[in-house]
Amino acid sequence: MRQGRRNRSQLAQMMPEFTASLIMIVPLIVIAIYVMIEASEAYVIHCTLKQAASTAARKLAMSYGMDPKYTVARWCEIVSSIDYPGVVNSYKQFELGGQGFNESANPPTVTVKVHFVSDEYGCRHFPEPDILGLGKGFEIVAESTCRLE
Repeated sequence: MRQGRRNRSQLAQMMPEFTASLIMIVPLIVIAIYVMIEASEAYVIHCTLKQAASTAARKLAMSYGMDPKYTVARWCEIVSSIDYPGVVNSYKQFELGGQGFNESANPPTVTVKVHFVSDEYGCRHFPEPDILGLGKGFEIVAESTCRLE
């Protein structure tokens, strides 16, 4: 009989300890999951920017082969057709990186940078939900270089 009471008292003591440990562990698990989701979303945005920069550099290189003076003077018009909804929405997100059209390099190259700035240029808000208020001024940049044709 005494043995049964001791087991009940031990069980009664284990329940609050288990509850206390859950109260400490569950928030850490939730935060870790949130961070992993946001990091993967940032990676997807970076990959999209890298693809946009590569597309822009390729378009500029092909245009340069047809008319170098026009391409150098009006590169913004050439990249304005590149659109990845929610990530790349405006030609204002593009800039010529490094030396831009580097005609003196061997081989000649063009370098393009693309910027994702949260809530600017029609870009969506990131991170979402913004629990810590980090989204204001959040920026991701990607760059690509292509050989001039």
